[in-house]
Order: sequence, then structure tokens, then C-alpha cells
Amino acid sequence: MGNMCGAPKKVLIVSTSAKSMNGHETGAWSEEICGPYYVFKDSGCSVEVCSIAGGDIPIDKGSVNDQFKTENDKRMESEGNFVLRGTPMLKDFDVTTYDIVFFAGGHGTCVDFPTDAVGAAVSKALAADKVVATVCHGSMALVHAKAADGTPLVKGKKIACFTDAEEDQVKLAEKVPFLLATKLKSLGAILEEGEPWSDTAIIDGKLASGQNPQSSVKCAKLALAAAA
Repeated sequence: MGNMCGAPKKVLIVSTSAKSMNGHETGAWSEEICGPYYVFKDSGCSVEVCSIAGGDIPIDKGSVNDQFKTENDKRMESEGNFVLRGTPMLKDFDVTTYDIVFFAGGHGTCVDFPTDAVGAAVSKALAADKVVATVCHGSMALVHAKAADGTPLVKGKKIACFTDAEEDQVKLAEKVPFLLATKLKSLGAILEEGEPWSDTAIIDGKLASGQNPQSSVKCAKLALAAAA
């Protein structure tokens, strides 16, 4: 594919560090890190992966079973999963020095993404005219993000995220701290909801978002185009 980025774009992928959610064993969803990682890498971008607490990223076992494992997951595995190990902490990065900040999902994000610190990182990147992308439960990063005037950042913005219907289908609606789609709507977001498990991603200004693991690559491509 060669370098489509011109001067190499700098990308920071942010992962959860949470291994469990209300007693349910979880973590990051592998494809939501690996798919975007290779979209950016294969386009000639410089890519770094970090996590909320640092260290090895916990991967949801469900995301790497035979049913869900993708070609991107297999490629990462063949490279020894090196980018998922010993990651630095998000708080040690200046997000404004990156062209794209990509928040990967997985149910672990329900635990450590809806915080003031993560919301502030999102707000800071967008205020500096950087691209922010979130996929699936990665959109938990938007919950505490504020616009310059203090209103919810997502207000009036088109957003895709894991839907309440999908949450019901994976039978985790009782385990999550709140239903993400419902929460974002209550904050004024305009939700773009595709059919469950459809490849649905949207961009609004410099904010790209995808609905589920199936939307990870499309969301990353939208982010890349917006950073061009």
C-alpha cells in the first residue's frame, strides 16, 4: 500500500486496563486494537499503543476464540502480540502531539474509560484540532468529555457506539454500569444505530466512531481520512 499519510501521521491507540466488570471477566476486544493498528501501520503512520493503567493489556478471551478471531488478531499473534505488552499509561502522553487518538473498546472500558481524566484527554485532543476515534465501548471515553463551554462534548454530534440491542444480545446489560447508547443519547448525542453487528461507522467533524468490533477497520479509515 505504501505510505498514504504523506509525512507520517502519529497515532495513539488507547486501551482499557480493566480485566473484569462487576465480576464478569473481560478486557479489551482484540480486533478493536489490532484492526485499527494495522490500518494505521500499513498506511505508513507511526503508531503507539497505551492503556489506562499501563502494563500488559488484558484481552477479552471471547474476542480471540475461534468464532471471533480475525485476520488482524492472527497477524498480531504471529508478531508475538508485542504491541499489547508492557504498554505505557495514557496519563504520561500529551494527546495534542498526535494526529489521531483512537479509543479501542471491549467491556473493560466500562470500568476505566468513563472518568474525568479520559474525558479530559478527549476534549484536549479535539480542542487542538486532532482526530479522536472511538469504537464500540471505546465510546465510553466520550461520557465525561466536555466542550469548551462545559456542555457535553457529544451534544449534537453524530456518534456510533455499541447499541443497547447488542448489549442485550451479549447478555451483559445487567453487568454494565449503564447502557452506553442510552447514556450518550441522554447527553444529547445523535446516535447512528445500524443493525446489530453491522459495520456501522460515522464521522462528525474530527470525531470518528464505530458501533462494534465489525466497525473497527472502517472507523480507523474514517479517522485516517479526517487526519489527512
